[in-house]
Amino acid sequence: MTQNQYRRNLRLINWLAGLNNASFFVPFAVPFWLGAGLTQQKIYLLQSVFTIVMMVLEIPTGVLADRIGRRSSLIMAGCAASAGFAFYSVAQGFWQFAAAEVLLAIGLSLNSGTIEAMRHESALALDGDHGRSSAGSAHSARLLSTAICSIIGGLVVKVFGFRTTMMLDALTYVGAVIIVIKMAEPPHLPRSRGQFKKARPLVWSLAGLIALFALLRESTHIPVFLNARVMEAAGINIGWYGAVFASLQLIGAGVARFGHHWEERMGERLTVWLLVSLAIVSYLTTGMLPAKLAPLGLIGFGVLYGLSQPFVVHALNCRVHDDSMRATVNSCAALIARSLYFFAGPLVGTVVDVKGVQAGFVATGAVLAVMVILPLRSSLRIFERR
Repeated sequence: MTQNQYRRNLRLINWLAGLNNASFFVPFAVPFWLGAGLTQQKIYLLQSVFTIVMMVLEIPTGVLADRIGRRSSLIMAGCAASAGFAFYSVAQGFWQFAAAEVLLAIGLSLNSGTIEAMRHESALALDGDHGRSSAGSAHSARLLSTAICSIIGGLVVKVFGFRTTMMLDALTYVGAVIIVIKMAEPPHLPRSRGQFKKARPLVWSLAGLIALFALLRESTHIPVFLNARVMEAAGINIGWYGAVFASLQLIGAGVARFGHHWEERMGERLTVWLLVSLAIVSYLTTGMLPAKLAPLGLIGFGVLYGLSQPFVVHALNCRVHDDSMRATVNSCAALIARSLYFFAGPLVGTVVDVKGVQAGFVATGAVLAVMVILPLRSSLRIFERR
């Protein structure tokens, strides 16, 4: 491959990231599920079904991507996710929703870790350091796509209903498959038998950073299915949900696009302190503000999502020096994050059902402040060794 092909890969990965995160449906998922008779607890139980499948497949699909190649894995991911949203558009009741979530989980598990490995390996093959900037560009594309599609989704819901947004999401994954077909396989060492055992010491040595990755990742994912409840409590009309969600994504997109400049000036250690503090403060602020003002607390999550994901992903990938293990290590990190969500999601949902959405934010922020202590200390030591 030539340098131009690697650059083309990075451009196409931005398009792929955008299509994979189009999210016409997600901003309106909670109102849809509530209208279908699910409680907040059942919503998180539904997401736990998704998480269980992800937990089972996370590492095997990372191994598969290391063995058969990034392109093949991403093509299968797009096909599975498209089928999942297509089935969702006709599904009725909890168990049919759960079946659709299984298909979506298969798709995302094939994607998880693989797209980051492909991006990082393409960036490494270029002259100069493109790792962190490419991570920020891809994440910015994700958030910008989500913002645009949230606004469009709001209009679609008003005119055509919730289920049309699911069909639009199915079509975006068809587009994602077309993008992947146009990409070139980046250079990486093929995975050999028994290499998973070789990856274990590396995973253990990065355990603190992986745990921090999990906490920061899920601290931005848990509010996704609470945002609508916050807006409902504030008296915001459902027609504006998409616009509010889009605003948060645009904030995150701007931060993701230029965040690497701030991180270079602050350094890794200070950036970690900033991210952890921002996560805790965002939860507590959203929970403690008057209900009418609580949506303002969600701004912190937009900033956190834009800054934390590219930083942690790059920090992890640049410490994996064996390309044949990269997708596997990324999948291990995602598995830990999914495991955390599996236990935390239903608990948060129960608190919200019993005590209200703002109590759920306060409780989550307090627990996060305690849980982050050990991973934070370990991560700071890892950054010192670099």
